Amino acid sequence: MTKSGRFKYWVKRLLNSVTIGIVCIIVIALVLLYTSFRNSRLSEQSADEGVHSISEFYLEELGQRRSQTIASRLNQAAQNMNNVFNIAKQQKIENQKELRAFLQMVKALYGYDKVGIVDENELLYTEHATISGISRYSFLGDEIDKPTVYTVNLYGARKQMVLAMPVKGIKLGKTKLKLCFMQLDLSQMLDEISQQSAESKNDTISNVYYSNGEDMINYSYRESEGTNNILKLLRNVTYVDNHSYRQLNDDFRYGKSGFVSFIRDDVVNYMYYTPIENTKWMFTVTITESSISNNVSGIRDAMMKHNSQQLFTIMVVMVLAFALFILYSRKRQKDEKKTLVKLSQTDAMTGLYNRGGGEKAIRGMLEKGNEGLFILLDADKFKSINDTFGHDVGDMVIIAIADALRASFRGEDILMRLGGDEFAVYAPGIVNKDAATRVVERLFGALDATRIPELGERKIYVSLGAAFWNGVEQVSFDELYKRSDESLYDSKKVEGDCVNFFEDRAFTFDDIE
Repeated sequence: MTKSGRFKYWVKRLLNSVTIGIVCIIVIALVLLYTSFRNSRLSEQSADEGVHSISEFYLEELGQRRSQTIASRLNQAAQNMNNVFNIAKQQKIENQKELRAFLQMVKALYGYDKVGIVDENELLYTEHATISGISRYSFLGDEIDKPTVYTVNLYGARKQMVLAMPVKGIKLGKTKLKLCFMQLDLSQMLDEISQQSAESKNDTISNVYYSNGEDMINYSYRESEGTNNILKLLRNVTYVDNHSYRQLNDDFRYGKSGFVSFIRDDVVNYMYYTPIENTKWMFTVTITESSISNNVSGIRDAMMKHNSQQLFTIMVVMVLAFALFILYSRKRQKDEKKTLVKLSQTDAMTGLYNRGGGEKAIRGMLEKGNEGLFILLDADKFKSINDTFGHDVGDMVIIAIADALRASFRGEDILMRLGGDEFAVYAPGIVNKDAATRVVERLFGALDATRIPELGERKIYVSLGAAFWNGVEQVSFDELYKRSDESLYDSKKVEGDCVNFFEDRAFTFDDIE
């Protein structure tokens, strides 16, 4: 065979192969299109029959996942405390001052609203006070031998969640410590997990109830109907698909998962409920039949529309979608990592740096040689505010101080809450008394303009201790803290807003008049 003949032979084989490939693609595309259209018609015929199964499967999956999320958060809180007290066993806590410092560290580390320890004499120690534990928290008289969740009303009608757990092998001097507890923000947890946020787009409603049916957060749509008890609300509705109120009531009472469908306001509703591990709570997810039907119809119409397109277009879209998904997933992982790092360094109440995050940022400034001003401050007579007006108002004071700090300092300045009513600031570039005085006076002015109605005519005053660093002297964060703390001690002797500067060898300043 000549070269020309061999060339024609291979060209013919190539064309035949391409033709066969194109035919195969067309056949596959036709089969896929036929199958899609056939499945669409079958879906349309059986849509009504499948609504119940779809809703039950969807709600069960959603309810199980979200209830497990709540349980996981509670378990994580208990694990956090176990880790902390395992470390504490290696140390000896000799007095109440050391114990309070330890509790402040725990609170700052994990951002809990309150952390307390009860000894064998039923005295309760917090980061600020020592009181009779039973008089404040009645559940502390229970025999607690494992992590136990309580919900209590503190400071008015605000519901709080308390996780109590036994403490073993730790003493305060010679006194044994019996148990510890942490107070968590129940409202915030349920808002994040069970409120109608992401689910609202699918017309689903999630909520958490006690075993007696009482709503753990009084949503407005419950209150408008005269009750916040789900069992009372559904007592007289019409149940369908062999479901009954008795089944619902018994499952709530005995902590069992279940699914019910009922007619309310002429609308069929589906509700899945499941107990939350290690609690006496029930998590519920509800959706209407019309919402499921609309979703099924929307899916069917979308399938009919897309099946009219060419297979090549579908394949291209799938490839592009997959590529975008990979890129998005990687970006989301990076964003989530950054968010987690930021959250671990942020004080939950004020949004400022927490102690760990702030110290890390300031140490970085010191290592880079960024000279500046370090300030330590706390609120005057803060315990009196808590005792007189309640801890809710005390929290308002803390937030007000944080807002005044943000308004008075620059974006590059490091603002941190050390814990309780104690804050710290590092302002790089401020190395003389005149500049520092202007900033401090701006802070005093912001606080003077702050009004908290619950305090009446009482104003917020703070005491400051300040120290400069010249960028040359070898100094640590702990040394700056110590210098400012000494100055703060002098400021606390003066009524009202006051600041004292630490005088070191590198700088000599007079007190602010």
